[in-house]
Amino acid sequence: MKKGLQTWARNAAVVIVVAGAVGVALAAAQPADPLEAGARILKDVAEIRGLPFRQAVPMEKQTPEGLGRLMDKEMDETLRPAMAKHFDKIVRRLGLYRGPVIEDFRGMMRTVMTTQTAAYYDPETKRAYFLNEGDDEIEAGFIISHELYHALQDQHFDLIGYLSDELDLDSDQMLAREAVVEGEATYAGILWTLRQMTGGVIPPRSAMAPAIAMQADMDISGMREMVGESAADEVEDIPPFILEILIGNYMKGLAFVFAVQEQGWPEVEKLYKEYPPQSTEQILHPQKWLAREGAAKFAWPDFGRQRVLRNWELIDDDVIGEIQWRIIFKANGASAPDAQAAADGWNGDRYAVFKRKGNDDTLLLLRTSWDSEAEAAQFTEAYRRALLVKYEDAVEPVAVEQKGSEVFIVEGGSKEDLQALLAIVRQLKATRS
Repeated sequence: MKKGLQTWARNAAVVIVVAGAVGVALAAAQPADPLEAGARILKDVAEIRGLPFRQAVPMEKQTPEGLGRLMDKEMDETLRPAMAKHFDKIVRRLGLYRGPVIEDFRGMMRTVMTTQTAAYYDPETKRAYFLNEGDDEIEAGFIISHELYHALQDQHFDLIGYLSDELDLDSDQMLAREAVVEGEATYAGILWTLRQMTGGVIPPRSAMAPAIAMQADMDISGMREMVGESAADEVEDIPPFILEILIGNYMKGLAFVFAVQEQGWPEVEKLYKEYPPQSTEQILHPQKWLAREGAAKFAWPDFGRQRVLRNWELIDDDVIGEIQWRIIFKANGASAPDAQAAADGWNGDRYAVFKRKGNDDTLLLLRTSWDSEAEAAQFTEAYRRALLVKYEDAVEPVAVEQKGSEVFIVEGGSKEDLQALLAIVRQLKATRS
C-alpha cells in the first residue's frame, strides 16, 4: 500500500541477527505495552536521527478488523480493477509465480496484512497504530521505534507526497521509494535497539556492515531460518514473490540507506528532497544512485492502431525492474547467485500483458535494455533457460531476440503473429530517467 505504511512483525527478527553480529546478547523477554513505551522511544528516535519531532505523534491500539477496513479503503482507492480481476494471469505470464491459482487478490492481500502486521503508521491520520504488545521489550521497542521514525519522516519529508499515485511513477520506481522509507526506518530501529543493548553505545559501522549485508541478501529460506518454523508457517500460503518484494523493501532498503548514510544524514535527505531513487537497480547498487545513473524509459506505440492486437485487451502495462527480475529467475529454476548475475546490468524494461477477448489466453510483449551487449547476451541465455521451466507444462509461441544491448520478447498469441508482435516491441521509444 502506498499510503498506509505497514510494518511486518517478521522484520523485527533482523534485530536479533544484527545484534548477534556485533556481539550483543538479547535481554530477557519481558512483555511491553507500546503506548507506555512510546513517549520514551519518541525522544530516543529524535536523538538518534538528530531531527526534532515537529508535533506530537498520537499512538493507538488497533484491531485486525480495523486494519482490514483500512486495507479495503486503500485498495478501493488505489487498486486498478484490471489488476484485481486478472492478478493471477498477469503474474503467471510475467513468470513471477507458478503456484496455486490466486482466485481473490484483494482477499489475499487483506489476509496477508491483517495476519502479519504488528504495527503501522498512517500519514493521513498522522497516528501510529499497534496491533499487539510484542513478545519482549526489545522486539516491541524495535517495532515502536520503526513506526515513530515513519512519523519523523512524514513530518520532515511528506510521505504522502513522496509516495503519491499522482506522481505517475512506474511500479519499479515506487518500489525504490518504498525501499527508502522502509529501509531508513529499519535502520533507525536497529540503531535504537543496539543503543538499548549496549548501554547507549552504538557500534561502529564496520561492526554493523556484515550483518546488514547479510540481511540484504536474505530470501524466503533465510527468513524461515531466522524466525523459526512456527513463525514461518504463518506465511506459508502467501505467494513467495510477494514476500520477497515486501522483505526486499526492508532489507535491501536497509542496505541502501546504510550505504548512503556513510556520507552523513544530509545525503540521506537528498533521497527525499533532491534526487529520489529512479529504480530498484539504484537500491541494489547504491553507487549508481550516487553517480546519478538512471535507466532507459520506454513508451509503447498506440496499441489501438496495431492490427495484430485487435482481438486483445490490455490488462497491465508497467516496469519489472532489477529486483523483480531476480525473483523471476529464481521462480523459474535459477539459483540466487545465477538469478542475480542474470539481472545485473539491467538498464530498463517495459512490458504489456494482454488478455484475448472472449477467453483467458494471455500475451506478453516485453522489451529490456542492458548496460552492454555482453550483459544482454547473458540475460538472453539465462532467460531462455527460464522459459523451459516457465512453460514446461504447456506449448507457447515464444520469441526472444537480442540486438546489441536490447532484448525483445513475445510470449503467447499465435506463431503466425510472432513477427508482427516483435515489430511492436521494437517500436518502443526510449528516454533516460
